[in-house]
Amino acid sequence: MQLVPILEVSCQVQSRVRDLRNQPDVRQYMYTDHEISEAEHTAWLGSLTDNPRQSVFVLMLDSAARGVVSLNAISTLHKTADWAFYLDSDLQGQGLGSRLEFWLLDHAFGVAGLEKLNCEVLQSNPAVIRLHQKFGFSVEGVRRQNIIKDNVRVDVVMLGITRQEWAARRPKMEDVMARLNRVS
Repeated sequence: MQLVPILEVSCQVQSRVRDLRNQPDVRQYMYTDHEISEAEHTAWLGSLTDNPRQSVFVLMLDSAARGVVSLNAISTLHKTADWAFYLDSDLQGQGLGSRLEFWLLDHAFGVAGLEKLNCEVLQSNPAVIRLHQKFGFSVEGVRRQNIIKDNVRVDVVMLGITRQEWAARRPKMEDVMARLNRVS
């Protein structure tokens, strides 16, 4: 497993990221679930250049793009950010999300120098809510009926974790990750 900044990968890998994002099993849990056009994807990639408020990484596994993890709304003043990830639908439920989350938490509170990390998850995605809670995130609130999915208003769960909370939780998660790595 390798995480590479998206602007440092080839055009073919960047294109594969668009394919991953457009998978139906990925789109169903995103705020926007329309198919991303090539032009829209290219514009998004362009918006990342010299953008201190976003940091996007491609998950490379066996030399193939298999997911994305990002820090968004990065605030150097408050040392906070939001984060999100998605995986190739063929890999979901195999422990890769846990590996990705562990890496991201270390990156956010280490390299990125953050003090607080936030995320939002659709209520209809309880597996990811549980995943975040396993890593020490706390539910901080619910935005009731915040977005529309399939013509139905859906709640959004807001979660957060501080640097200190991750430092306290990390040793336990190191043990979990070691067991996970032995199984793989």
